[in-house]
Amino acid sequence: MKYTLDKLPYANDALVPHFDAETMEIHHDRHHQAYVDNLNKALENNEEANDLDLEGILKQVSKFSPAVRNNGGGHYNHSLFWNILSATPKVNPEGKLLEEINKTFGSVDQLKADLKNLGLGQFGSGWAWLLVKHNGTLAISSTANQDNP
Repeated sequence: MKYTLDKLPYANDALVPHFDAETMEIHHDRHHQAYVDNLNKALENNEEANDLDLEGILKQVSKFSPAVRNNGGGHYNHSLFWNILSATPKVNPEGKLLEEINKTFGSVDQLKADLKNLGLGQFGSGWAWLLVKHNGTLAISSTANQDNP
């Protein structure tokens, strides 16, 4: 399977003042594109990956090379990142999500502080995540480099 970089679901300048157009262009069009290109190179002649989509590869990433792990994770994580950003965001969580955040973390502000601390606690590159555990409860975690939960 040959991977490609999807276009952003908004214009490069749609997230100003949080992200300027040049930052978006560099990070999406160059940085993310490099993950896609390097993932495709890492998977060349890899018969085991032929029938798997990206999530399938990541679910069994230990079977693949470190290059697949890093570049596949980089492609997946960044694709998720671009798609959860919005030019017209909801400012605050609502409904069940808000209830679960308050139940688990005490408040949205505490969740933000906890996520910020996880992110700042990374050595080198990595990600901080809000996730739903198998039992349906919320949690936060961090992963190094381009790994994901």
